[in-house]
Amino acid sequence: MTREATVEEMERRLTLSKVALGEVPPDTLITHMTLFNSHTGEFIKDQSLWIKDGLIAYIGKDSYPGKGDQTLVIDAEGMTVLPGLIDGHTHMVSNRYGIEEFVKHVIPTGVTTVITELMETATISGRDGIEFPVKGFEKQPIRFYYTIPPVCGLTPAEEVMAPSNDLLIPFLRDPQCVGIGEIYWGNIFLDGGQGERVRELVNIALGMGKVVEGHTAGASERKLQAYTDFGISSCHEPITEEEVWERLRLGYWVMIREGSIRKELPGVAGIFKERIDYRRLILTTDGVDPGGFLEEGYLDASLKTGLKMGIPPALAYQMVTINVAEHFRLDHLIGSLSPGKKADLVIIPSPSEYSPRLVMCDGRVIFRDGKSLVEPKKVFFPESMFRTVNVNDSDIPSLPTRGKVRAMELVNRLVTKESIVDLENDEEMKDVISILTKDRLRNGEGFIGFLKGFGLERGAYGTTMNWDSPALIVVGCDQLSMRTVMGRLRENGGGNVYAIGEEVVAEFPAPVCGLISLRPMEKVRSELKRIEDSLRENGVRWENPILTVDTLSTAAIPHFRITHRGYVRLRDRKILGVDL
Repeated sequence: MTREATVEEMERRLTLSKVALGEVPPDTLITHMTLFNSHTGEFIKDQSLWIKDGLIAYIGKDSYPGKGDQTLVIDAEGMTVLPGLIDGHTHMVSNRYGIEEFVKHVIPTGVTTVITELMETATISGRDGIEFPVKGFEKQPIRFYYTIPPVCGLTPAEEVMAPSNDLLIPFLRDPQCVGIGEIYWGNIFLDGGQGERVRELVNIALGMGKVVEGHTAGASERKLQAYTDFGISSCHEPITEEEVWERLRLGYWVMIREGSIRKELPGVAGIFKERIDYRRLILTTDGVDPGGFLEEGYLDASLKTGLKMGIPPALAYQMVTINVAEHFRLDHLIGSLSPGKKADLVIIPSPSEYSPRLVMCDGRVIFRDGKSLVEPKKVFFPESMFRTVNVNDSDIPSLPTRGKVRAMELVNRLVTKESIVDLENDEEMKDVISILTKDRLRNGEGFIGFLKGFGLERGAYGTTMNWDSPALIVVGCDQLSMRTVMGRLRENGGGNVYAIGEEVVAEFPAPVCGLISLRPMEKVRSELKRIEDSLRENGVRWENPILTVDTLSTAAIPHFRITHRGYVRLRDRKILGVDL
């Protein structure tokens, strides 16, 4: 901070203290409210809150400071006031809508601070994939923080766009950057440059006082402790009470996920019956897809689920305010309603009824009585981020037609295993289709294999929205349909396409990095629903089949994955072909 900025901040604090003393009128006065004190978990009645220059100056029983002509007075008689909600772990990009649409739909939920991952755009556009989203976060009506993407791919070939650690240091110096995003536990142990790059990045971040976010799904007890030795401080992957306990005992901030990827609250519900310190529990979304967003809500929906399950309101609200702020070392700014903190708040009818009537961020009312009072700031992306699908739709490698071959088989909608199938055995070949993976950024290098258990009976489906990979993946029953899909994805600049023969049946264009739509969320939802409906009509039985294909390329989910160079067995990262 410069000397000028320091002097300005001192003057601001001095003015704030004068407001508390009644010597300077507040900008906003909220009276007769029940205050939720997130530090103590109390609901305190008949409180008054004074705001000046976007900060809280005073909170207590005195409702009558010296009011100026411009003071906004809000009578919250019979209402409860909470700190603005904080989502501590989300992915906007993997849910396909743009920043502006996200902000527009988050405002009514009472979420005033969002901490987001940026791995998706960084995997495709490298440094630009961090820089331009970060610029898009600036001057929005809600507050954004971000984590630096470690870009953890299956193999080095998926990490070609990962910025060097030297290039990431300026981002780590940014006050809006809170640390390193989720690192898949298997990647931190890898030999060679792939593991060394991530380990070095962790050390740099820890040395700069930043946090390192974890991803511990599937780690054994010893692996988990060895992983924790690197300085990992949080995880959003526990799905059972035992896993929550294990991580809490190791000092983790445990993020309970309740969003579109998974809904974990029912599976860990027993933890809330224990007599333990809950201050390291956080409720988060891990991202919400357009359908879920528009039909259920965002973090507000997660919170309502918790309240309905019987989580005490004080604990539920701490899990989305002060606990998150303390983890990310932001509690000097946000997470509580106390003097000197940011004036981010939500007014609701009562502790048991989370239904925002007014939302304020930085002392500015952004939502009131069912209506948003602000508009998102426009976001710019450079032309290079619109040119990321470079494939030849006529180039499909051949597959063997006889003998036994290696296939990827779905165990459930996300987990896969390595299987061997006999091409001449009709029973074994039931529900086996082709899967083609191409490097869409550079040379279009590709690999074709077999996928068992997806259920598709006609046509082909393709996506450029593959987790942690610059790949284009097409699954299909015939080559004509697969070519149609690839051609359309190239024309659209990416997204999702389902085709039968030469006919495009349903599509979702996502031209920014082949990941982000520029359309309204309502349009995004209808386009994605049309694709999912078409897939189900043609045999696919899995819930959220779009997500199933998106995740076939990630190192985050076991056990057998795929790249443009072959299948990858996660336990040893060995690249395997179709032939045995």
